[in-house]
Amino acid sequence: MTRPELPSTQQISAVLTDQELTVHARLIWTYLVVADQPQNGRSLAAALGMATNTVSGCMGVMRERGLVRRLNGTWIAQSLTPKEEGR
Repeated sequence: MTRPELPSTQQISAVLTDQELTVHARLIWTYLVVADQPQNGRSLAAALGMATNTVSGCMGVMRERGLVRRLNGTWIAQSLTPKEEGR
């Protein structure tokens, strides 16, 4: 599987400083950005020491915001578009 292009420093900063996202959501997104392959909810919970219901809730919020997408039962981080960076 080809690894997607990494987000820019500005995109990473926009997500990490987004006060509308929980700390858990920001941590999960960052982990997905650097992960070698897509992750499922259980693998994310285990790797990050979180409850699976915490991960699940964060994924729903991030999916609505366009920060992650689901592919074959796993999650992949997505970069913000330039319009979304200015939120």
